[in-house]
Amino acid sequence: MRRYRREDTGQIFFLCPECESVWPDGEDITEETDLYLSEFLRTGDPAKDWQIIAPCD
Repeated sequence: MRRYRREDTGQIFFLCPECESVWPDGEDITEETDLYLSEFLRTGDPAKDWQIIAPCD
């Protein structure tokens, strides 16, 4: 689990890089989620998804 930021909007979220599950900032990351990176970003291009996010320090 790692904290990321959308480059286009600045939105912070948590992501599991292995399964691409997403928890928007403020949600309980100990709970299961049905949200995945492609649904969260809605770019329509899975290859682009990893280009518009960056890990937070």
